[in-house]
Amino acid sequence: MHKSRQVYTASREMSNRGRYLFGMVLLLSLLLAGCAGMGGAGKNGGEYSLPPITSSPTGESRPGAFVWHDLLTPDAGASRKFYAGLFGWTFRENGAYSEIYLGDQKIGGLLPIKPGEGRPVPAQWLASVSVTDVDKAAKQATDADGRVINGPMDLGARGRGVLIAGSSGGHLLLLQSRDGDPADNPPEVNGWLWNELWTLDLEPAVNFYTGLLGYQHESVQDNYVILSRDGQWQAGIHRIQDKAFAGRWVPVIRVADPQSLLDSVKSLGGTVWVRPGESKARPDAALIADNQGALVILQRWSADTKSREAN
Repeated sequence: MHKSRQVYTASREMSNRGRYLFGMVLLLSLLLAGCAGMGGAGKNGGEYSLPPITSSPTGESRPGAFVWHDLLTPDAGASRKFYAGLFGWTFRENGAYSEIYLGDQKIGGLLPIKPGEGRPVPAQWLASVSVTDVDKAAKQATDADGRVINGPMDLGARGRGVLIAGSSGGHLLLLQSRDGDPADNPPEVNGWLWNELWTLDLEPAVNFYTGLLGYQHESVQDNYVILSRDGQWQAGIHRIQDKAFAGRWVPVIRVADPQSLLDSVKSLGGTVWVRPGESKARPDAALIADNQGALVILQRWSADTKSREAN
């Protein structure tokens, strides 16, 4: 993550908006255990077939980097329509799984989940972080009061992974990719820019991720910490006050102008939670939910920007 990249936080502005949506429990173990049409076995040591995260092998490992994003959604068709309409993403189906492309660059995946009977499940983005040894990382996570939800497991062409929850919440897939990680190129418009964890308490979250993923950290405000590795920013941790929204990783997508996309968000069935500049929100970012409930931050960012301001 390039050090000049700005970060954005807006969870305070959500505290009185749509609590019903965020109060729902998303069973992220459905990522692999309950996916429609995916081959595989059960928890702790199962095997699943997922495509690689690069179009061609790189042989490069970038431990601690956020290297992939999967959208878990109860309606794959509706999700494809939303993101194609908003960002121009295209999709290539691989069985039940859809690979997401920005131009000719593979940037993520879309995976259908099966809601429990009578229990609606909103969509959610799940990020994958690169590690060099999945089994060692899984043990480190549990030793640090985190939880292993599923795995470690073989993921076919993708490599080997484990789904964890941090000590302060927030689900991540720790991934040892088979063919290597994507190169650390500057983020493209309509591509991934950043990831941040929302938590009630900074210190336990910082301690957990610095110990698990070898991050260094620096505070930029009382409520925000930047995680970095080898001099490169990787993610942010934001302390919030509302427990209804805590314990989740929220991805940030780079856009040319977030304000100009808000009408399209609504016409495509999404929800605008926070507009650019609203109250204490950054003037260059907006918080939305897609048409299936997944949270996404839209942010304008320039590679020439030097500020590291956070709200």
